[in-house]
Parts: sequence; structure tokens; C-alpha cells
Amino acid sequence: IKPQVKNRTCRKRCNMEFSFMTQVNAVKEHVWQYYADIQKWYVWESDLKNITLDNGFKTGSKGVMELENMPPMEYVLTSVKEATEFWDKTETPFGDIYFGHEIICNDDETVHIKHTVKLVTDIITDEKLDFLKQVFSDVPDAIMLLKRNVENNG
Repeated sequence: IKPQVKNRTCRKRCNMEFSFMTQVNAVKEHVWQYYADIQKWYVWESDLKNITLDNGFKTGSKGVMELENMPPMEYVLTSVKEATEFWDKTETPFGDIYFGHEIICNDDETVHIKHTVKLVTDIITDEKLDFLKQVFSDVPDAIMLLKRNVENNG
């Protein structure tokens, strides 16, 4: 039996998110190359058809992304921290989707990559939860593609 999410209206905005993280055998600068160069997104975003970015890889830059069987979507880089993380936002009818991409350096000198998909909305519903699950569904595969490429190609 699938538990139902009670429709919950939030005073300000509601957040729901999923994350996936794994260790990568590479230095953070090698991982960052696959983020900062949007042409390398084709390596780890298997359903990416086209991508543009208007003003370089920095906070506030806007672009358009087109995925297989989807209409083009506008996005904005909401936060870029060199060799550490970046977040982008896409507005949807369900709410704003934020995609986080983090490079985590641990005290033991291991490096992890973590991707997060967060939905910010005014009300939580089953339909919005299903939408978020669908958006997140390819994230583990994307991280594993990124891991393989970073480790094999530096």
C-alpha cells in the first residue's frame, strides 16, 4: 500500500529533495572540469540534446537545456563556487526545481560527488512528489557516468 501525502500548504515555501552521493578517485579540480565546461555535460547527462549558457559559468548566468523527448527549458545558475559546487534552477508548473552539484573533500583526502534535486513549491501533493521522483530518477546513473569519466580521463 502506497502511503498518501496529505496536501500540505506551507506558509512560505515547501521543500522536498532527493540526493545521491558516491566517492570518486580523482582530485576535485578534475571533477570540476566536467561541471564548469557545459560541453562536458553531454558525458554525464545521457539524455542531453542541447545546452547553452549566456554569460560563462558563473552565478546569474542563464541558458537553455533540451533533454530527449522534452521541450527546451530555461535555467539559471543560482550559485557557483569554484571547484566546490554549483546550483541551477528551472521553473516548472509544479514549482522551482533546484539541481545541486557538490564536490565534497573529506578530512581523509577522499572526494565525493553529490547531486541533489530539490522542489520548492507552495503545497506538497502526491503529484508533485511523483514529479520530483521522476526528475531524480536518472541522477544515480548520471553520477556513475561522471565518476567513470573523471576516473578514466581525468
